[in-house]
Amino acid sequence: MSSNKQHAGADFGPAEPGARRAGPSSAPRAGERAELIRALAVLAEMPGDRHRRLATSLGLPGSPTASGHTEALVLGVHPYASVYLGSEGMLGGETGDRVAGFWRAIGLVPPPEADHLSALLGLYASLLDAEREAENDQGPEEALVDSNRRRAAAASRRARETLLSEHLLPWIPLFCRAVEKAGDETHAAWAKLLLEVVLDEAAGCPAPIGLSAHLEAAPGLDRDPSSLSDLVDQACTPARTGIVLTRLDLASASRRLGLGLRIGERRYMLRSLLEQDPPGTLDWLAAEARSWAQWLAGTGERAGPSANFWAGRATMAAAQWTAAAAEARSDKAKGTSAFKKEGTT
Repeated sequence: MSSNKQHAGADFGPAEPGARRAGPSSAPRAGERAELIRALAVLAEMPGDRHRRLATSLGLPGSPTASGHTEALVLGVHPYASVYLGSEGMLGGETGDRVAGFWRAIGLVPPPEADHLSALLGLYASLLDAEREAENDQGPEEALVDSNRRRAAAASRRARETLLSEHLLPWIPLFCRAVEKAGDETHAAWAKLLLEVVLDEAAGCPAPIGLSAHLEAAPGLDRDPSSLSDLVDQACTPARTGIVLTRLDLASASRRLGLGLRIGERRYMLRSLLEQDPPGTLDWLAAEARSWAQWLAGTGERAGPSANFWAGRATMAAAQWTAAAAEARSDKAKGTSAFKKEGTT
Protein backbone atom coordinates (compact mmCIF):
# COMPACT_ATOMS: atom_id res chain seq x y z
CA MET A 1 0.00 0.00 0.00
CA SER A 2 2.88 2.36 0.69
CA SER A 3 4.80 3.86 -2.18
CA ASN A 4 8.35 5.08 -2.57
CA LYS A 5 7.27 8.67 -3.21
CA GLN A 6 8.95 11.30 -1.10
CA HIS A 7 6.29 13.05 0.94
CA ALA A 8 8.35 14.94 3.47
CA GLY A 9 10.18 17.12 0.96
CA ALA A 10 13.65 16.83 -0.51
CA ASP A 11 14.79 20.09 1.08
CA PHE A 12 14.39 18.84 4.63
CA GLY A 13 17.85 18.54 6.09
CA PRO A 14 18.69 15.78 8.54
CA ALA A 15 17.94 16.48 12.15
CA GLU A 16 20.99 17.14 14.28
CA PRO A 17 21.48 15.08 17.43
CA GLY A 18 20.60 18.22 19.40
CA ALA A 19 17.07 18.06 17.96
CA ARG A 20 16.46 14.77 19.68
CA ARG A 21 13.58 14.86 22.11
CA ALA A 22 14.82 15.70 25.59
CA GLY A 23 13.11 15.27 28.93
CA PRO A 24 10.23 17.48 30.05
CA SER A 25 12.59 19.90 31.79
CA SER A 26 14.09 21.08 28.47
CA ALA A 27 11.52 22.32 25.97
CA PRO A 28 12.91 22.35 22.41
CA ARG A 29 12.58 25.51 20.33
CA ALA A 30 10.13 25.50 17.41
CA GLY A 31 12.95 25.09 14.90
CA GLU A 32 14.31 22.04 16.72
CA ARG A 33 10.83 20.54 16.96
CA ALA A 34 10.28 21.07 13.23
CA GLU A 35 13.55 19.35 12.32
CA LEU A 36 12.81 16.42 14.63
CA ILE A 37 9.35 15.98 13.11
CA ARG A 38 10.81 16.23 9.59
CA ALA A 39 13.31 13.52 10.44
CA LEU A 40 10.53 11.27 11.72
CA ALA A 41 8.56 11.97 8.52
CA VAL A 42 11.45 10.98 6.28
CA LEU A 43 11.95 7.74 8.22
CA ALA A 44 8.42 6.67 7.29
CA GLU A 45 9.59 6.27 3.68
CA MET A 46 11.65 3.65 1.88
CA PRO A 47 15.14 4.00 3.35
CA GLY A 48 18.40 4.94 1.69
CA ASP A 49 21.75 6.20 2.92
CA ARG A 50 20.19 9.41 4.24
CA HIS A 51 17.73 7.44 6.36
CA ARG A 52 20.55 5.58 8.05
CA ARG A 53 22.19 8.87 8.99
CA LEU A 54 18.89 10.19 10.34
CA ALA A 55 18.31 7.05 12.41
CA THR A 56 21.78 7.41 13.92
CA SER A 57 21.23 11.10 14.71
CA LEU A 58 18.00 10.23 16.53
CA GLY A 59 19.68 7.48 18.51
CA LEU A 60 17.56 4.69 17.01
CA PRO A 61 18.94 1.17 17.31
CA GLY A 62 20.01 -0.72 14.23
CA SER A 63 19.71 0.75 10.77
CA PRO A 64 16.66 1.17 8.48
CA THR A 65 16.61 -1.40 5.69
CA ALA A 66 14.38 -1.83 2.66
CA SER A 67 13.24 -5.24 3.90
CA GLY A 68 12.50 -3.89 7.38
CA HIS A 69 10.54 -1.00 5.91
CA THR A 70 8.54 -3.33 3.68
CA GLU A 71 7.71 -5.68 6.53
CA ALA A 72 6.80 -2.87 8.96
CA LEU A 73 5.13 -0.21 6.81
CA VAL A 74 4.06 -1.92 3.58
CA LEU A 75 2.99 -5.45 4.50
CA GLY A 76 2.55 -4.80 8.21
CA VAL A 77 1.14 -1.44 9.29
CA HIS A 78 0.04 1.09 6.70
CA PRO A 79 1.01 4.77 7.30
CA TYR A 80 -2.19 6.36 5.99
CA ALA A 81 -4.79 8.16 8.08
CA SER A 82 -7.67 6.73 6.04
CA VAL A 83 -6.77 3.15 7.01
CA TYR A 84 -7.41 3.95 10.69
CA LEU A 85 -10.12 6.58 10.48
CA GLY A 86 -12.17 5.36 7.51
CA SER A 87 -15.33 3.30 7.83
CA GLU A 88 -13.89 0.47 5.71
CA GLY A 89 -10.27 0.47 6.87
CA MET A 90 -9.09 1.11 3.33
CA LEU A 91 -7.18 3.85 1.54
CA GLY A 92 -8.98 7.01 0.44
CA GLY A 93 -12.73 7.34 0.83
CA GLU A 94 -14.34 10.14 2.81
CA THR A 95 -11.39 10.27 5.20
CA GLY A 96 -8.96 10.84 2.37
CA ASP A 97 -11.22 13.54 0.94
CA ARG A 98 -11.49 15.22 4.33
CA VAL A 99 -7.71 15.29 4.76
CA ALA A 100 -7.23 16.64 1.23
CA GLY A 101 -9.82 19.29 2.03
CA PHE A 102 -7.71 20.46 4.95
CA TRP A 103 -4.74 21.02 2.66
CA ARG A 104 -6.96 23.13 0.38
CA ALA A 105 -8.44 25.04 3.31
CA ILE A 106 -4.99 26.35 4.26
CA GLY A 107 -4.23 27.33 0.67
CA LEU A 108 -2.15 24.33 -0.43
CA VAL A 109 -2.58 21.84 -3.25
CA PRO A 110 -2.90 18.40 -1.64
CA PRO A 111 -0.23 15.89 -2.72
CA PRO A 112 -1.31 12.63 -4.39
CA GLU A 113 -1.18 10.83 -1.02
CA ALA A 114 -2.40 13.64 1.19
CA ASP A 115 -3.11 11.39 4.19
CA HIS A 116 0.28 9.62 4.19
CA LEU A 117 2.10 9.99 7.49
CA SER A 118 5.16 11.56 5.88
CA ALA A 119 3.06 14.16 4.10
CA LEU A 120 1.16 15.10 7.25
CA LEU A 121 4.26 15.28 9.44
CA GLY A 122 6.05 17.31 6.78
CA LEU A 123 3.11 19.71 6.66
CA TYR A 124 3.10 19.99 10.45
CA ALA A 125 6.81 20.87 10.44
CA SER A 126 6.24 23.46 7.72
CA LEU A 127 3.49 25.09 9.76
CA LEU A 128 5.80 25.20 12.77
CA ASP A 129 8.37 26.95 10.60
CA ALA A 130 5.79 29.38 9.24
CA GLU A 131 4.64 30.20 12.75
CA ARG A 132 8.21 30.80 13.90
CA GLU A 133 9.11 32.90 10.87
CA ALA A 134 5.99 35.02 11.29
CA GLU A 135 7.13 35.77 14.82
CA ASN A 136 10.62 36.47 13.45
CA ASP A 137 12.01 34.01 15.97
CA GLN A 138 11.95 36.74 18.63
CA GLY A 139 10.55 36.87 22.11
CA PRO A 140 6.85 37.49 22.65
CA GLU A 141 7.34 41.25 23.10
CA GLU A 142 8.98 41.58 19.67
CA ALA A 143 6.38 39.37 18.04
CA LEU A 144 3.55 41.60 19.23
CA VAL A 145 4.92 44.72 17.55
CA ASP A 146 3.74 43.95 14.05
CA SER A 147 0.01 43.17 13.78
CA ASN A 148 0.39 41.54 10.37
CA ARG A 149 3.06 39.28 11.75
CA ARG A 150 0.83 38.45 14.69
CA ARG A 151 -2.02 37.50 12.39
CA ALA A 152 0.22 35.34 10.23
CA ALA A 153 1.65 33.58 13.27
CA ALA A 154 -1.84 33.01 14.70
CA ALA A 155 -3.09 31.60 11.39
CA SER A 156 -0.17 29.16 11.18
CA ARG A 157 -0.71 28.17 14.80
CA ARG A 158 -4.42 27.50 14.28
CA ALA A 159 -3.70 25.45 11.17
CA ARG A 160 -1.04 23.44 13.00
CA GLU A 161 -3.29 22.79 16.00
CA THR A 162 -6.14 21.72 13.72
CA LEU A 163 -3.86 19.40 11.77
CA LEU A 164 -2.76 17.80 15.02
CA SER A 165 -6.17 17.43 16.66
CA GLU A 166 -8.14 16.46 13.54
CA HIS A 167 -5.76 14.54 11.30
CA LEU A 168 -2.81 13.22 13.37
CA LEU A 169 -3.65 12.66 17.03
CA PRO A 170 -6.82 10.63 16.31
CA TRP A 171 -4.83 7.77 14.73
CA ILE A 172 -1.13 8.09 15.54
CA PRO A 173 -1.36 6.20 18.88
CA LEU A 174 -2.92 3.14 17.21
CA PHE A 175 -0.46 3.25 14.35
CA CYS A 176 2.56 3.58 16.65
CA ARG A 177 1.56 0.73 18.92
CA ALA A 178 0.97 -1.53 15.92
CA VAL A 179 4.41 -0.69 14.50
CA GLU A 180 6.04 -1.28 17.89
CA LYS A 181 4.48 -4.76 17.89
CA ALA A 182 5.12 -5.63 14.24
CA GLY A 183 8.28 -3.77 13.25
CA ASP A 184 11.98 -4.54 13.58
CA GLU A 185 13.95 -2.84 16.36
CA THR A 186 14.61 0.29 14.31
CA HIS A 187 11.00 0.83 13.29
CA ALA A 188 9.72 -0.09 16.75
CA ALA A 189 11.99 2.54 18.32
CA TRP A 190 11.01 5.05 15.63
CA ALA A 191 7.33 4.47 16.39
CA LYS A 192 7.91 4.88 20.13
CA LEU A 193 9.71 8.18 19.55
CA LEU A 194 7.04 9.35 17.11
CA LEU A 195 4.28 8.70 19.63
CA GLU A 196 6.20 10.56 22.35
CA VAL A 197 6.76 13.55 20.06
CA VAL A 198 3.12 13.72 18.92
CA LEU A 199 1.83 13.47 22.48
CA ASP A 200 4.27 16.18 23.56
CA GLU A 201 3.02 18.39 20.73
CA ALA A 202 -0.54 17.78 21.91
CA ALA A 203 0.44 18.79 25.44
CA GLY A 204 1.50 22.18 24.07
CA CYS A 205 -1.80 22.81 22.26
CA PRO A 206 -5.28 23.63 23.55
CA ALA A 207 -7.12 20.45 24.51
CA PRO A 208 -9.59 19.35 21.80
CA ILE A 209 -13.17 20.12 22.76
CA GLY A 210 -14.56 16.96 21.20
CA LEU A 211 -13.83 14.16 18.76
CA SER A 212 -12.41 14.82 15.33
CA ALA A 213 -14.85 14.79 12.42
CA HIS A 214 -13.28 11.48 11.32
CA LEU A 215 -14.16 9.73 14.57
CA GLU A 216 -17.57 11.38 14.82
CA ALA A 217 -18.45 9.79 11.48
CA ALA A 218 -16.94 6.36 12.23
CA PRO A 219 -19.51 3.53 12.46
CA GLY A 220 -19.21 0.90 15.16
CA LEU A 221 -19.37 -2.87 14.87
CA ASP A 222 -22.59 -4.46 13.66
CA ARG A 223 -24.04 -6.44 16.54
CA ASP A 224 -24.99 -9.29 14.21
CA PRO A 225 -22.79 -9.40 11.09
CA SER A 226 -24.75 -10.80 8.18
CA SER A 227 -21.92 -13.06 7.02
CA LEU A 228 -18.41 -14.22 7.72
CA SER A 229 -17.18 -11.72 5.17
CA ASP A 230 -18.81 -8.88 7.11
CA LEU A 231 -17.28 -10.07 10.37
CA VAL A 232 -13.81 -10.27 8.80
CA ASP A 233 -14.10 -6.87 7.12
CA GLN A 234 -15.21 -5.19 10.32
CA ALA A 235 -12.53 -6.90 12.42
CA CYS A 236 -9.91 -5.47 10.04
CA THR A 237 -11.32 -1.93 10.30
CA PRO A 238 -9.71 -0.05 13.20
CA ALA A 239 -12.35 2.69 13.31
CA ARG A 240 -14.97 0.06 14.11
CA THR A 241 -12.97 -2.05 16.58
CA GLY A 242 -10.36 0.19 18.21
CA ILE A 243 -7.62 -2.32 17.36
CA VAL A 244 -5.11 -2.90 14.58
CA LEU A 245 -4.61 -6.45 13.34
CA THR A 246 -1.38 -7.16 11.47
CA ARG A 247 -0.23 -10.20 9.56
CA LEU A 248 2.24 -10.87 12.39
CA ASP A 249 -0.64 -10.91 14.88
CA LEU A 250 -2.56 -13.39 12.76
CA ALA A 251 0.48 -15.61 12.32
CA SER A 252 0.91 -15.60 16.10
CA ALA A 253 -2.76 -16.51 16.53
CA SER A 254 -2.43 -19.47 14.18
CA ARG A 255 0.47 -20.84 16.24
CA ARG A 256 -1.30 -20.27 19.54
CA LEU A 257 -4.45 -21.98 18.31
CA GLY A 258 -2.59 -24.77 16.51
CA LEU A 259 -4.18 -23.89 13.18
CA GLY A 260 -2.87 -23.95 9.63
CA LEU A 261 -1.52 -20.63 8.43
CA ARG A 262 -2.47 -19.37 4.98
CA ILE A 263 -0.20 -16.49 4.05
CA GLY A 264 -1.88 -13.62 2.26
CA GLU A 265 -3.74 -10.38 2.87
CA ARG A 266 -5.00 -9.89 6.44
CA ARG A 267 -8.64 -10.51 5.60
CA TYR A 268 -7.76 -13.77 3.87
CA MET A 269 -5.66 -14.90 6.83
CA LEU A 270 -8.31 -14.02 9.43
CA ARG A 271 -11.04 -15.68 7.42
CA SER A 272 -8.98 -18.87 7.25
CA LEU A 273 -8.56 -18.91 11.03
CA LEU A 274 -12.27 -18.32 11.62
CA GLU A 275 -13.23 -21.11 9.23
CA GLN A 276 -10.89 -23.56 10.99
CA ASP A 277 -11.77 -22.69 14.59
CA PRO A 278 -14.56 -20.12 15.03
CA PRO A 279 -14.74 -20.09 18.87
CA GLY A 280 -10.98 -20.16 19.37
CA THR A 281 -10.36 -17.37 16.87
CA LEU A 282 -13.14 -15.22 18.30
CA ASP A 283 -11.75 -15.73 21.81
CA TRP A 284 -8.34 -14.65 20.52
CA LEU A 285 -9.86 -11.55 18.89
CA ALA A 286 -11.58 -10.67 22.17
CA ALA A 287 -8.30 -11.02 24.07
CA GLU A 288 -6.56 -8.76 21.54
CA ALA A 289 -9.29 -6.16 21.94
CA ARG A 290 -8.99 -6.24 25.73
CA SER A 291 -5.24 -5.72 25.44
CA TRP A 292 -5.74 -2.76 23.14
CA ALA A 293 -8.42 -1.28 25.42
CA GLN A 294 -6.08 -1.46 28.40
CA TRP A 295 -3.23 0.17 26.48
CA LEU A 296 -5.44 2.91 25.04
CA ALA A 297 -6.87 3.73 28.44
CA GLY A 298 -3.29 4.17 29.63
CA THR A 299 -2.66 6.98 27.14
CA GLY A 300 -5.26 8.91 29.14
CA GLU A 301 -5.43 12.66 28.88
CA ARG A 302 -2.30 12.92 26.73
CA ALA A 303 -4.17 11.65 23.66
CA GLY A 304 -7.30 13.71 24.31
CA PRO A 305 -10.88 12.57 23.64
CA SER A 306 -9.77 10.12 20.97
CA ALA A 307 -8.18 7.87 23.62
CA ASN A 308 -11.57 7.31 25.26
CA PHE A 309 -13.14 6.74 21.86
CA TRP A 310 -10.64 4.05 20.90
CA ALA A 311 -10.68 2.39 24.31
CA GLY A 312 -14.47 2.31 24.19
CA ARG A 313 -14.47 0.77 20.72
CA ALA A 314 -11.98 -1.90 21.77
CA THR A 315 -13.96 -2.70 24.91
CA MET A 316 -17.17 -3.11 22.92
CA ALA A 317 -15.41 -5.27 20.35
CA ALA A 318 -14.05 -7.51 23.11
CA ALA A 319 -17.52 -7.97 24.59
CA GLN A 320 -19.09 -8.67 21.20
CA TRP A 321 -16.45 -11.18 20.16
CA THR A 322 -16.64 -12.92 23.55
CA ALA A 323 -20.38 -13.38 23.08
CA ALA A 324 -19.86 -14.54 19.49
CA ALA A 325 -17.29 -17.11 20.68
CA ALA A 326 -19.79 -18.53 23.18
CA GLU A 327 -22.39 -18.77 20.44
CA ALA A 328 -19.89 -20.45 18.12
CA ARG A 329 -19.09 -23.04 20.80
CA SER A 330 -22.78 -23.74 21.18
CA ASP A 331 -23.14 -24.17 17.42
CA LYS A 332 -20.15 -26.52 17.41
CA ALA A 333 -21.69 -28.63 20.18
CA LYS A 334 -24.87 -28.90 18.13
CA GLY A 335 -22.92 -29.90 15.04
CA THR A 336 -23.94 -26.79 13.12
CA SER A 337 -21.76 -24.25 11.36
CA ALA A 338 -21.10 -20.91 13.02
CA PHE A 339 -20.92 -19.13 9.68
CA LYS A 340 -22.64 -19.25 6.37
CA LYS A 341 -20.31 -20.72 3.77
CA GLU A 342 -19.19 -18.25 1.15
CA GLY A 343 -16.55 -17.87 -1.51
CA THR A 344 -13.20 -16.50 -0.43
CA THR A 345 -12.99 -12.73 -0.45
